[in-house]
Order: sequence, then C-alpha cells, then structure tokens
Amino acid sequence: MPAQHQQSRQHLSRRTLLKTGAAVTGMTSIGAVETELAYAQEDDATVTIRRDDYGVPHIYARDADSRAPVFYGFGYATAADRLYQLELYRRYYHGTVAAVLGAGDGDTDWVQFDIEARRNTAGEPSLDEQAAEQLTADQRAVLQAFTDGINRYITEVRDSEDLEFHQAFQEHGFEPEEFTTTDAAGMFVASMAYFSGFQLETLSATVLEALTQETGSQQRAMELFEDLQWGNDPGCPTSTVQPSDAYSPPYTDVGTGPTPNVVGGQETDRVTRGASGPSVTPSNLVTGGDYTPPTDAEGMHEDEIERMRTLASGLDSLGLPIKYGSNALAVQGDITASGDALLMGGPQMGFNTPSIMYEASLHGPDFDVAGVTVTGYPFIMFGHNRNGAMTSTAGIDNCIQMFTESITTNSSGPDTYTFQGEEYEVETAEQTITVADGEDVTYTERFTRHGVVTQWDPDNGEALAQTKSYAGRHMNCWRAFYECQFATDAEEFRESAQRCDYALNFMWAGKDGDIAYVHLGRYPDSEAVDWDTRLPADGTQYELTSADYLRAANGDVPYSINPDPGYSAQWNNKPAPDWNNGDLSYSWSTDHRVQRIINLVEQRLAQEGTVDYEFLKAVIYDISFTDLRSIRYKDHLLDALAHADLSSTEQQARDELALWDHFAQANGEDNEGRHSAGYTIWDATFPYILEEVFSEAFGSAYGPASYFLDYDYGRGTLMRVLNPAETVLPTQAEYADGDITDALISAFRTAVSELATQYDGEPETWRQEAALHEFDNLALFGMPIGVTSAGNTALLNRGTENHVVRLSDDPKAENILPPGNDGYVAPDDTTGEHYDDQLAMFENFEYKELLFADAEIESATTETRELTMPASPADGVTDDTPTSEGTETDKSTVVGGATTPVETTGSDTATETNTGTAASGPGFTTLTGTTAVLGTALAWLYRQNDTTS
Repeated sequence: MPAQHQQSRQHLSRRTLLKTGAAVTGMTSIGAVETELAYAQEDDATVTIRRDDYGVPHIYARDADSRAPVFYGFGYATAADRLYQLELYRRYYHGTVAAVLGAGDGDTDWVQFDIEARRNTAGEPSLDEQAAEQLTADQRAVLQAFTDGINRYITEVRDSEDLEFHQAFQEHGFEPEEFTTTDAAGMFVASMAYFSGFQLETLSATVLEALTQETGSQQRAMELFEDLQWGNDPGCPTSTVQPSDAYSPPYTDVGTGPTPNVVGGQETDRVTRGASGPSVTPSNLVTGGDYTPPTDAEGMHEDEIERMRTLASGLDSLGLPIKYGSNALAVQGDITASGDALLMGGPQMGFNTPSIMYEASLHGPDFDVAGVTVTGYPFIMFGHNRNGAMTSTAGIDNCIQMFTESITTNSSGPDTYTFQGEEYEVETAEQTITVADGEDVTYTERFTRHGVVTQWDPDNGEALAQTKSYAGRHMNCWRAFYECQFATDAEEFRESAQRCDYALNFMWAGKDGDIAYVHLGRYPDSEAVDWDTRLPADGTQYELTSADYLRAANGDVPYSINPDPGYSAQWNNKPAPDWNNGDLSYSWSTDHRVQRIINLVEQRLAQEGTVDYEFLKAVIYDISFTDLRSIRYKDHLLDALAHADLSSTEQQARDELALWDHFAQANGEDNEGRHSAGYTIWDATFPYILEEVFSEAFGSAYGPASYFLDYDYGRGTLMRVLNPAETVLPTQAEYADGDITDALISAFRTAVSELATQYDGEPETWRQEAALHEFDNLALFGMPIGVTSAGNTALLNRGTENHVVRLSDDPKAENILPPGNDGYVAPDDTTGEHYDDQLAMFENFEYKELLFADAEIESATTETRELTMPASPADGVTDDTPTSEGTETDKSTVVGGATTPVETTGSDTATETNTGTAASGPGFTTLTGTTAVLGTALAWLYRQNDTTS
C-alpha cells in the first residue's frame, strides 16, 4: 500500500463493519474469485512497484516468464489508488449500484439506473464466452493476472488491523468482494461503449414529423430535414484526405496577438508533404430510402432521451447526450523541426475527483510502455512505448440502427411482432434489482430479432428495438487496445487497431517518423441497405445481417499511414471525404472544430516550414479558449452592423465586440473571474442569430431542429447560409426571407437590450462571470466514484488529460492529469499528497514529465514495493493462439429464437463471429441476470438533472 495511504484512522474501524455486509450488496452473480492462477509461471515472479514524486506507479517484472506478472502489479497498484472507483465501475457493468447505494432520492434513481445499465448488453453472450472466443490464451492470462492483483490488495486490507478501505465503503456499510475476470473485463465494456455508438434516429423522426405538420408537405419537410441532416458535406475536414476543391474556413488570429508559434495570414492551399503511405478511403454515403418513424415519434424520442439521462452525465443544455469527445494531432517526422514524429492527445471525458483516468508505466520481459488509461483498464491507452506513441478519440459513427416494430399484445399468451408477413414471439426475461434500503424490484426485458426493445407502445401497437453493430464483440475491442500498446510500427499498429468493432479513432506516431490514423468499427452499408440510415427502419420488413456491414478488420473502413498533408488532426471529425455517419451526419460539416487545429498547423508550416514539440502545447492552449463560433461568424455580424442605424448603446456594444479577440478567457487567477465585454456581448447574441435566421422557416419544428443547428462540433447549416458562394453543399431553403443582414442586426439588438437591463453602466462594463467546472465525484459514467471535490477550474475546451510526445533516440514526453493520480480517501477524511497535486499545474498549463526510461524512473522514485506473484503450473495456456479467425462468418445456431454460439477451432488471428440470430446479427442469448453489460454507448452515464449545461 502506498505510504500516503498508511495513515492513522480515527473513523469507524473496518473490523466493526458487518462481515455480512457484502451479502446485501446484490453481488451474487459476481461471486468470489478462484485463488488458482490461470496463467503459467514456473517460479514465483517478483513484481516491483516504484512510486515517483507524483505518486505514479512504475511496475517492473522484467525477469518474468510472461507479460502477466506486470499486469498483476498493475491491478494491485490501481486498486491501492482507486478501489472504490473500480467497485462502482463493475457495479455499473452488472447493474448492481442500487444494491449498495439504495433506491436513491429525487435526483438519483439508482434502480432505473441499474435497469438501463443492464439493458446496455442485455441478451449478449457473456464476457467469459467472448473472451474465450476473441482473446488469445496469453491475453486471457493477463486479464486474470490483473484481476488477481486487484484481489491481492483487497486481501491485504481485509487481513490488516491497520489498513482501511476507502471511506465510501464504510459510509455505505459494505466491503468489496473479490473481483472476477468478468468484473475486470466489464469495467472496460460498460464504460468504453460510451465513446462508441449512440443513436439520434428518434430525434430525426421527431423533427421530420414536426416539419411535415408545419409545412403540410412530406416533400418540403424532407427538403428542410436535409438542411439539418445532410448526409454528406463535401467540405467537411477529414483526418485522411482533405477536400481539394471545397471551401476551408481560414485561419483567424486569437488572443492578445498571434497564437504562440503561429503567424496569421492567408489561407494555405493543401499540399503533399513527406513520404506517403498506404491508405483506404472508401465511401459509405447516405443514399436515402425507406424509413418508418413510430406513430408517436416525439413521445418515443422523449422517452429515449429520458432513458439516456438516467445514465448519462453532462448532457449539454440542448439535451443532446453527445457532449464529450477527444482531440489529437500526429505529425510526420518529415515536417518537424527535429525530424521526429510528434503526437498530441487530449481525451475529453470530463473532470472529476478522482479523475476518470489513471497513469502508470509498465515494464515487462519484452516491453516498456508508459501513459494514461481509463481507471480499471489493463493497458495503456494514451502514451508511448519504445517504438511509438498512441492516442485515441471517439469515432462518432453510425453503430446503432433503430427498428420500428409492429406488435400485438395478448392477454392469454405471449406478445408477438410481425416480420415479413409472419408473427414471432416477443421473447422476455425477468430481471430483479436488489435495493439496499428497500424491496427488490422486478422488471421484464423484451427482445425481437432486431435486439433489445427500448420503447414499448402497446396503445399504438408499436415498439422500438435496437441493433448494435458491436454487440457481442466487446473483447475484440479490448484486444485492440491491449495489442496496440506493444506495436512496433505504424503498420502493426493499424493491424492491431482494426480488430476493434467500437466506433473509435486510433492514432500513432512512430520512432521511425511515420504516423497513422485508423478509423475503427463496424457499420451498416448505407449504400446497400434499403432504408435511410438517418431514420428508424421498418422492422416488419428489414433487418441487418453480417453481409450488410462494413468492418475495419476487413479493410472496409478508412485509414491512412502518412497521409498526404504530413499530419493527421482529429477532433471527432469525418474520417474520409465520402464516409457518412447516418443519423449523426449533422456533426460532420464544413464548420467543424477540427478545422481550428488544421488552420493552426497550416499557418505554422506556412511561416516556419516545420512543426516543433512546443507548438503542440501551443495548440492545446489555443483550442482550450478559442471561441469556435466567433472565429467563423463574428465578422459576418460586424459586417451587418457596419451600415446599421445603431443607438449610442448599440454602437458602444458593437465597438466592444469588434475589439474582442475571440478568446473566451476570463481575467482572474486560474482563468476565472470575468470575461471581457466583447465576449459577453457575443455570447448573448449568438443564440439570437440562430433564432432570427432559422425560426421562421422551421416554425413549430424549430425547437427540436435547434438541436442540430447549434451543435458544439460545428454549426454546419449556418456556415452554408452565411457563405453560400463558398460552401459546396447548398441549402434547400431560403432563410430569414433572404435578408440575412436584417436577421443579424435584429439578433444583436435583442441581445444588447437584454444586457442593458441585466448590467448597470456602459457596455464596456458588461462582463459576465466565467463558468466553472467542479471536480466533483460523479464520474462520466454516472456513479459517485469518490466522496470529496478537489475544487473548481475554469470551463475549458480541454482534455481530461493532455499528453505530448516526441519519438526519437532521445524521446521527450510530458503530460498532466488533474487533480492527481491518487483517489484514496481515508475513513477520517484525510487524503494523500497526490490526491490533487496536479490541479494547479493544469490550471497554469504546466506539464510534468511522462517518465519512461529506467534511469529517470529510478531518479524520481520516492518509495518502492515488491510483490511476489505465486507460481502456477504450466498448462499450455501461454501460447498466442486465439480461438477464432478474423473473417466475418456466421458461427451461431438459433434455438427457440435465442442464439447458441458454436465452438470454433484455433487459428492465427481473432475471428469475427456473428453472435446474433442467423437473420439479424445482434440477436440474443438466454439472459444471465446481472451479467448483462454494455450498450447504447452515448447514454450510459448518469447525472439526472432537469437542466444541464
């Protein structure tokens, strides 16, 4: 146990807790782990954990027979720092949070939370089955070792008279049971799907229905809908091949002067720089087709959003559950000042106490890797090894298809649904939620051939069912992350990454100077299916089969090694010019936030000819504060006001707006305090710009339509309206009666009038307070993973963690992970020195070294702990033979409507197996209670507030 945890405890002794406390935690399906180790280790292995002066564990087992002992130490160290967090993550996976936190109060319904958490992967094969099929024996051994390391720590605390579990265990009156490999894998599955897939087909159906009612014409409604959900915007920036004949919004100076290391000026033409490598840029264009919105589209959408809110935290003010993302930049060595490849990453997963992320370095018999991962994952996601650096972002792609079912309810028999003229039984499974402070709650889960039913509307004879492209394929994704941390070059990285069936982007920068961008996942072929993938499909006629999918592992999804520009920028943007994302197409437009990163790089190259390491940190600073709305639209407003007949107050407000430098940075310490008058005026004006431009055309549909019009990644429709001559994609309607200038002036006047009422004094004194983000203890995934808050920080468009890496014979790497790496809180409320020791540095945009080399780690070591991992008999499981192949095949049989996976024989690569029904893909197996896992990735995170921001 780290020294900072070995404190005298004045609070309730662990020994006074009921030894039977865990029996009421509802963990019966989790159970106790077997003590026998599942990996082969002929002799006891010594694992050394060195802690540096930020409390980061550096775990060594160089003399071990396999990689497993390092991960044994990794599990131990993670548990020592974050055990309560691990406990809540596995409970999220199992849907057993109410078993320890109770039913909840008015703002937190833990029973419904558990229901939705289980629904995430209801009906899928167990994770044990998936691990057996999708992982190699060595990888399963690593998962077991990581699990055993967690349990080693639990046993130490349980057997000690001095050590105590985290304060929250005592507050809720239970002790942690030992973990199983299912728990360890489930922590990955339950959370990682958040960054993979989600659906807004129900919102699209709601908007289309409202537009039809507003216009009285289905054709006109569809035309207006196309302005919101355009399918393909040829001008959208990508991470592979940039549009060559489309408008690219130009660079804008921000701040008190030009961004450090960047010079303003003209827009730079696209060029090819450095060595080019292999790339695949296929098309997946939305081509229209049939669609079947539910009869009560609005009601079903509201219920879907409420279902998401039950789990999701941090919904933005418009109610859209897609606030989070990540940014990254990989630069080829041919265009850097040092000749070395560079990588910058900023995974955006919110700010919490403790952080959702955890730092470590791992040093085994054949590998070294250092960096950050989501707490509880047995691999490094963001960092570097001996040969290259890696990072990842959310893919924001079309993983989920909704099907509108026609149902018949029967009082004397099972309910049925119709498919291609035949009636099929709606299969059901009874589930029970254990509640710590109340009676157990029983509910019914329903399934059709399309997957789990998320909405049930017997009054209209309809239901909504969900087909998830990654269902039953979660350990493919686990394997991709695990293998990528050992990659030796860009090509090996690509091959490992492409196993992943989640919607993600992986990026690499190698010691040899090469870079790679890989879009991952498995998606419906929009050009081949008969329905419009932006909207719910007719469940009485259509389904998705394995033949209907495009899969990264089969080379069907975009990637590029050494893309032509010499760099690859990512901020959850489009992967390739003709690749669409179905119902999420509104998020990929000419106005996209990644364009700011591209502009910064192009301007730097135009001035200096190369990019350097410090420039990457300048990019992080710039995008943290730059108002991505004003750099695109403020000049349009100022042009409209130039000849307007303004009052004295309006003219002063206009002057303040003109003086403002696009930087949303407050004037106080740690970027808190008050914003400038110019920002205050702009921030008040912009919502009215959207309303004045679009509300008349959309009429009563403007409310739901505004979800698409004011999306944080970019306002694509507004870009096209204000730049009709430049943008490639025309709009289908004329907005603001064709008088955009009057609309802009009217929006400005409305905002100024409101601000004059709100503030005393002249416009130069109108300064709104900076919004703050509290480092609270609610995780992105919805549960309270701690008991205290480390404080506040200014609201920034910045990563939860930031890392910058230069790969060479003399590598340089830095990162920052606020508030700190240690999440332990003692029962007496005390915390260690590494609980929040990175927060002040983060606020000041300072970084610490990301330690990697043995010498630098030894120099920084403040304490050392040695563990002995017991030997286990060699039983033939140390080979690297997976149990199935990487091709898309149907390896299942249907028994009574449910799916029974078929055993497959070993081969050299992992298989893609259709774990669903022969007809549909996802299907379902017999439910195993709380073993239900993952789900509609966007939603499963909880902070149930009536208003969100």
